[in-house]
Amino acid sequence: MATPLRVLYVFTARKRGLLEQAARGEAPDTLLFGYNHLRATGVAPSLHEPDYPHLGRALARRAGRLGPDFLQLRTLRLFPNYDVVFLTGGWPLLLAARAIPRRRRPKLVWLNMTLTNLLRRPHPTTALLRLAIRRADRVVCVARHQQAFLQDLYHWPEARLPLALSGTDGAFFRPGRDSPGGATGASAPPGSGHEAVAPGGQRSPTVLAAGRDAGRDYATLLRALPRGAALRLVCSRRNLAGLDLPPQAGVRYDIPPAALRQEYAGADVVAVPTHGDASLAGSDCSGTLVLLDALAMGRPAVISGRASVGNYVTPGEHALTVSPGDPLALKGALDFLLTDREGAARLAAAGRERVLTSLTTPHFARRLAEIFHQVAGESGRPAGLAGAEA
Repeated sequence: MATPLRVLYVFTARKRGLLEQAARGEAPDTLLFGYNHLRATGVAPSLHEPDYPHLGRALARRAGRLGPDFLQLRTLRLFPNYDVVFLTGGWPLLLAARAIPRRRRPKLVWLNMTLTNLLRRPHPTTALLRLAIRRADRVVCVARHQQAFLQDLYHWPEARLPLALSGTDGAFFRPGRDSPGGATGASAPPGSGHEAVAPGGQRSPTVLAAGRDAGRDYATLLRALPRGAALRLVCSRRNLAGLDLPPQAGVRYDIPPAALRQEYAGADVVAVPTHGDASLAGSDCSGTLVLLDALAMGRPAVISGRASVGNYVTPGEHALTVSPGDPLALKGALDFLLTDREGAARLAAAGRERVLTSLTTPHFARRLAEIFHQVAGESGRPAGLAGAEA
């Protein structure tokens, strides 16, 4: 029997609680990045998450966004015990790992969620980040435009920039999970207290927009909202700074995953408005995960067109796309989805099928496992024996 490949996941946010919740079906496993599905692929994963004492938390807060990245340097002592280290953050570790003798150094794999924007931003650490990324043995990209950007920047072969499309938790985001009678349809979430009622007592159609990423463009959505439609927003306060919400808009902050699932179930349409690719705000693929959640829930969706969207869905077949920052185009798409119920249902069904067959977290984990095995095979030492030389 082959020895499992030893892979260390380095997180800059706490994950053990999420791992336990996901195992109980209380939260989606999306942000575990395939960790909990790897054992079936010949990989023995371990994880390290930040666990700061009081002083460490104070230092992290003072350092701002750089705090978690630099504080993860203490994981360096663990590296020789693994064949591969998978970094979801903590880029200074890419530089520090050069201090480990080559024969004891694991392969370093970086998960690229935001590099395109980070490397384009004028920031004092950008030059250092560019140098650090050169030390990665693989940079896993979740969209093809990320590959193209890094190939132009570093002149690397595509093999060093493998593609692994993100996935959502199709078992958690499943229509009808909260109702024993089957699919919840487009009724408002039970007990939510926010059922929108139009004059005459009829329920207003509901548009849901969710997501906290800085790349969201809720200002355009507010201008595009069709007359008579209710709007549900699930986001952070900073997403709405400076915006005036209409009376038919309701907002929820920091809700638990099951409540978000109910919001999806109660929506007639999910809108994912984002800024365009020229924007430096947020992640490289802002909106992708919410789109996948919505499609997994069987909701018709419209998303702003970005370079990454076409890697995940075929516009017009699985979801609608509109030009970023165009309220008239977004309004037209919302009007169509709210009035042509048959067309919206066909789109939703095709979108859900697309997700379940290709874009779930087990799919993502299997692709990562292939990358881990490939890169470990270049080390020249037997898999699973990394700790023998430590």
